[in-house]
Amino acid sequence: MNEHAYSDTLSGAQQAAPSTPLENTLVIGSQYLQRLNIDIHNTPAVFQDLPSQLHLGLVVDVTARQVSETQSGFEVSLVIRAQGMRTPPSEATPNPDRVYDISMAYAGLFGFNTAVDRTHAEQALLVDAPHHLFPAARTVLLNTIREAGFPTLNLQPIDFEVLWKTRRA
Repeated sequence: MNEHAYSDTLSGAQQAAPSTPLENTLVIGSQYLQRLNIDIHNTPAVFQDLPSQLHLGLVVDVTARQVSETQSGFEVSLVIRAQGMRTPPSEATPNPDRVYDISMAYAGLFGFNTAVDRTHAEQALLVDAPHHLFPAARTVLLNTIREAGFPTLNLQPIDFEVLWKTRRA
């Protein structure tokens, strides 16, 4: 597993001297909300017979792009599409009544303090980086749902390694 250092800006990253050399250190820079859209269907009638708990459908993707020529210039975006539905999808009702649609992208700047090969860089940017972005992205998503007037739930962490391996296959 990679060691991680934190910095407010990638160019200002400082790291304590370790007792053994660190390889492939991921440097974490600024994190920010890139985009947030919410569409609430059938307002205000949607609130008249709202169930106490909605089913939340999620589609999650991770993208990374190099934003500078150096190893310290990558933007990683955690893209989440959430749909609040009155009931879970089933064979009888494959497209249940949607209450809201949320589309968001939460991003961060990342880099490396040592040279890394393409495979290690890809894994760090598409597995480790979103692991750091997810807690804040989850907070934004759940706060948006709550502020829109809908019941919230506990959203469990995502295994980004499985997502990355599935995407590669």
